[in-house]
This record gives sequence, structure tokens and C-alpha cells, in this order.
Amino acid sequence: MIGTGLSLERRIQIGFGIAVAIIVAVGAAALRSTEATVSSAQWVAHTLQVRAELEAGFADLIEAETGVRGYVITGDTTYLAPYHSARATLNSRLAGLRALTADNPAQQRRLDSLDTLVATRLERFQWTIETRRTGGPAAAARAVSGGRGKELIRLVHDVITQMEEDEGRLLAQRSVTLQAKARLARLAAWTGALVALALAGLASVLVGREMAGRRVAEERLRLLVGSVRDYAIYMVDPAGYVKSWNAGAERIKGYAPPEILGQHFARFFTPEDVAAGRPAAVLHAAATEGRYEEENWRLRKDGSRFWADVVITAVRDERGALLGFAKVTRDLTERKRAEQALRASEERFRILAVTANDAILSADARGHITYFNPGAERIFGLTSDEVIDRPLTTLMPERFREAHRAGLARYVATGEARVIGKTVELAGRRKDGTEFPLELSLATWKHGSEVAFTAIIRDITARKEGEDQRRRYAAQLEAANKELEAFSYSVSHDLRAPLRGIDGFSQALLEDYHERLDDTGRDFLQRVRAGSQRMATLIDDLLSLSRVTRSELQLAEVNLSTLAAATAAELQKSDPTRAVMFSIAPDLVVRADPGLMRIVLQNLLGNAWKFTAKRSPAHVEFGVTANDNGRAYFVRDDGAGFDMAYAAKLFGAFQRLHAAAEFPGTGIGLATVQRIVHRHGGQVWAEAAPERGATFYFTL
Repeated sequence: MIGTGLSLERRIQIGFGIAVAIIVAVGAAALRSTEATVSSAQWVAHTLQVRAELEAGFADLIEAETGVRGYVITGDTTYLAPYHSARATLNSRLAGLRALTADNPAQQRRLDSLDTLVATRLERFQWTIETRRTGGPAAAARAVSGGRGKELIRLVHDVITQMEEDEGRLLAQRSVTLQAKARLARLAAWTGALVALALAGLASVLVGREMAGRRVAEERLRLLVGSVRDYAIYMVDPAGYVKSWNAGAERIKGYAPPEILGQHFARFFTPEDVAAGRPAAVLHAAATEGRYEEENWRLRKDGSRFWADVVITAVRDERGALLGFAKVTRDLTERKRAEQALRASEERFRILAVTANDAILSADARGHITYFNPGAERIFGLTSDEVIDRPLTTLMPERFREAHRAGLARYVATGEARVIGKTVELAGRRKDGTEFPLELSLATWKHGSEVAFTAIIRDITARKEGEDQRRRYAAQLEAANKELEAFSYSVSHDLRAPLRGIDGFSQALLEDYHERLDDTGRDFLQRVRAGSQRMATLIDDLLSLSRVTRSELQLAEVNLSTLAAATAAELQKSDPTRAVMFSIAPDLVVRADPGLMRIVLQNLLGNAWKFTAKRSPAHVEFGVTANDNGRAYFVRDDGAGFDMAYAAKLFGAFQRLHAAAEFPGTGIGLATVQRIVHRHGGQVWAEAAPERGATFYFTL
């Protein structure tokens, strides 16, 4: 009789089936837990990668700004290498971030803002470089000191901080999820082990397979963590001794795994932090709060310091017992240095603006003052607090205000600039209502509809007073010269009649009373005649010098070669017996007064003719040569020459370097040449040596 109960065999079959079902269920649960653990670990790594890309992108931008500022200060284009590198890498970094956060709409929206801010900052960098290249360090300093660069960097930093905070929250959530999944996996494993013990060999095989799968998942996680090189990721036990060490930790801190495993993590702290008990304090904080984060200095193996972002997370089992701590460390040294360099650069520009003697001020698109340096306070007599957010017209005389408002409105509406980028002279108004002349240099920049202005203003009161005084002195000097010339002309003209009388009566005495005079008397009269004739010649030369100064220039095309040839022919005709060779360069054409140029060449060639009288054959040359101011014309001879020690006397009226008996003349000729050349805006000078000839140069 079978009865109502199940047979043993059936019961074994049912029990075996139930056991198999339980084992299968346990295996499936363990598998899902393992896969969830791997997935969570991958999401943790994903979050770390996003944060790494954000930090790298911000560092690139900071380095680019530092390079641009270096270029602005020094003009050295090698400083622009970080900027060019940033332009090449930032777009790809942002694209990579967009792909990494494709599943996060909030991060995508922040990336849209970050794309716009980065593009704007790069455009601003390019504008600053062009300003430095075309306008020089002053224009670039003005542009940078009044720019929105600091605000843009702050906005970029804010967006990145928001994204990192979001990723940090995700990291915390995913870490919790990872721990939960790990606990679930462990629970499944223990359940499988119990079932395996109860069901003997078959359960043991199934549990073994399950454990093998878990080991594979753990290996994958280990490999994933080990492959992260931008972060130091390692575990310490509750006492702080290092238990694991990834490749990123080895790269950042410099220790190989055998050197650090089992060592206390306090060796990563600075001596002062160790003395203050910081290692134990941070572990206590992490154990109490579950997580601790800070930025501070840390030490490498070689003793060098680096600025680190440290996150410490307490790791507990399912019962809440502390197993140790997971530490993640990022090297932020380059970002720290970039921030310090940026602050130093900003401080240099601030000092420049604060210590400048000139007024430096900025205004917004409304024409309201946003910056007012101490130089402006000194010049206008107003404090910064008195003018900030007040209109620029506060600093202007009433008569300029309406034109300023119209010009500002026109520029904001159309971009038409009349004084921007130029230096103009205007008038300013001090606090006490007094006006003063000023020199204004104005620069502007635009971003979308926003416009800002920066002005450098110099008080030119002293310069204007000096110019007025020089004009008065010049007018007085011109009047005195005219009076002196008129006096000289009048005296010279009035002396000619008495001299003609003296010469005429002396000649009459010699002719009519020749027989009544002895030889001494006749000699005296001859000397009287010679002296009066010499004085008449001096007066004629003085009148010629006066006419040269008083006559109006009649400018025209003049062929100096033709004039020189005509003068040489006249000289040779005056004494055909002399052997003088003239060399005249052809086609030397200038724009000058023809009559005055004839006088110049007559005097210079005449002197060359005169001072080569004792040399036969003699050579006289007229030509042109190049000098610092262009072309210099010259007359060269191989005559008596002179000592250059007395060259300063050459061009003074009635100054002579040779005795009249040796070389006749009045000493007026070179003075006349100098005045003519000066009237043409040129210079005249000479080079010579005794008995080796002389060369006279002149420019026009």
C-alpha cells in the first residue's frame, strides 16, 4: 500500500530539486549582486574621470591666462604656448565631458554654460594678444586692468564647482550603493556556503562557481582602480597603515608598493601637520562623519611638497564595524601655481594702477564710473567713494557733457568711435569747479551687448603753461631779432654815404693835390681809401646777410649741379691762369629757394677757390653723400684747410681763421650760408685738417 506519504526517493528528488532551486536562486542573486557591484564601481570611476577632466580643463584655462598675461608684460611670444595648447585641447575636453555626462541633463546644461564661458574667455585672450601686438604694453595694460577676465574665470570656476559638487554627490551615492551591493554579494555568498554545506558536494560545486565569479568581479574592480593614474587610490586599516596601493598613488607620491605597504600613512603629511596631530584627526573625522575632505600640502617620497585634494571615506561592514578607510588624493599643484601666478599678475596690474601718476578710470555702458584710481583722486580732487556709479559727466565742464552723452549713445548703438583708440586733448573739471587741460587715451571692449570703457587721463597743465611760455619767448625773440635786423640794416645803409664821401674826398686829394703831398701823405690817403673801401665791403656783406634773413622763401625745383657749374665757370673766368679742376656730380635736384641756393654755392665754391690759391694744380669737388638724416651735399677742396679746434668760429659773422693779407675776405660768407641752410630746415658743418683741405656739408 502506497499511502498518502511521499516515498524516500521522491522526497530525495524533491529535496534535491528544492536544493537546486535554492542554489540557483542564491547563485542568481549573487551574480546580480556581483554585476551590480562592478557596475557601481564603474560609475565611481566614471565620476572620478569627470572630475579629473573638469580640473584639467580649468587648469588649461588658468595656464592660458597666465601665458597671455606674461606676453602682455614682456612681449615675449613664448609665453603664449599654454594659450595655444589650451585652444587645441579645451574643445576636445569639453566634448569628452559632454559624452561622459550624456545621461545627466543638469550637467549637460552646465556644460552649455561652460562652453559659452570658455569660448568667451578664449576670444578675450585673443583680443588681449592683438591689443598687445598692435597697441603695445600700455594699451594692453589698460585693456587687462579694465577687463572682465577675473569675472569670467570666477564664473568658469563656479560652473566647474557646481559640476564637481554634483559629481561628488553622485560619488557618495554610488559609494553607498557599492557598499550595499558588496554587502548583498557577501550575504549571497554566505547563503550559498550554508546551502552547499547542507547539500554536500553539489552545493559545494555551485558555491565554488559563485565564488569564482565574485573573484572575477573583484579582479575587474582591482584592475579598474589600478588603471586610474591621475588619482592616488589606496586603503588604510583603522590604525592608518597602508593596505593597498594603485598606480596613480605610485605616480603621485613616488612610492612603489613594496616600499609603502604596511607603512603608516602619516608619512604623507608635512612635519608641522604631524606635530599638530593631523593624521589621527582626519581619520577620526572620517570615522565620525563617514567622509572627510580637505585641500592641503602633502609630501612625496623625495620630500617635495604638492597641493592635494584629499577625500577619506570610512569603510564599514554590514554590522557597522570599521574595516578601514578608502583614500583618494588628487595632485592640484599645477592649479595652485596657476592660481598663485594669476593672483600675482593681478597684483602687479593693481600696483601699476594704484601707483600711476596718471588718472586711470573705468566706466560701464551707461557711462557710470566703476573704477577710480588714486591718480584720478589726486587729479580731480574727488575720492573713489564720491564718484563710483556716478556719470562720467561729473568730471567734465558743462559745455562737453551733451556731446559726451551723444557720443556714448552713438557708440553703444552703432559702434561708431571717434575718440576711442586715440589720444586727444580736452578739459577736465575738478571737485572745486576749476577746469584744467588734460590728455585722454580711451579704450573699450565688448561682449554681446555689454560695453565697458577704460581711460588714462594726464593733467597737462604744466605742459600747456610751458608751451605758452615758449611761445611768448619765441615771439619776444622774433621781435628782438627783427628789431636787431632793422637796426643793422638801417645803420649799414646810413654808413654807406659817409664812407663814399671819405673815399671820394681821399681820391680827390690824391689827384688834385698830388704834387703838394709828400710820399707819407699820399701813403696815408691810400690807407684811408683802403680802409673805407674795406668797410664799404663789410657793410655790403652785412646788408646781404640781412636780406638773406628778411627775404621770403620762394621754393621751387633747383638743379644744384647746374648752379655749381655756372659758379665754377665764373670763378675760372675771373682768373684763367689758375689750374683748378672742378668735379661736379650731375643732376642733384632739390626743392629750395633758387636765389639763396646760388648764394650758398657761390660762397662755398668761392671759399674753395680762394683757399686753394697756393696749390697748383688744385681740385674742387661738389657732390652728395648719405648720412643719418638722408642726403648731405658737400663742397670739398685740397687747399689750406684749418684746425678743427677752431671749427666753432667758422659760421660766426666776421670770424676768420686766416689773416686777411694771406686770404682776403670779410668773414660774412659762411655766416650767410648757415642762415640760408637753417631757413631751409637743414644743418651745415665742416671737416678739415691744416694743409689737407676742407669739406663743407649741408642738408636741406
